[in-house]
Amino acid sequence: MIVTRPKLFRRKLYQENYSKGGELKRLGGTITHEGFRSGDLVEATKKGQAIRGWIGGYTNTEKTKNVSVYDHNWNRIGQFSPKKTRLLRRSTKLCVVY
Repeated sequence: MIVTRPKLFRRKLYQENYSKGGELKRLGGTITHEGFRSGDLVEATKKGQAIRGWIGGYTNTEKTKNVSVYDHNWNRIGQFSPKKTRLLRRSTKLCVVY
């Protein structure tokens, strides 16, 4: 059994450089617009393949709205559509692999 803690980014919500129009790009945070929280265990499907991992962040731009899924070492597996992502268990602040 492997037990690790997720590397959550909590404090730095915005990058320091302004983009065009004087807006700051959002960076970090723990709650997505789709109802997932960082550290939630999810099962995501892409091209018919099911992958289990933990939510680590999300992208919410005009072009894409994806959630990032990470493994137990907190290496990103990939970005998945929230519609193809299913919540298995809420965050316990631990990543447990059997």
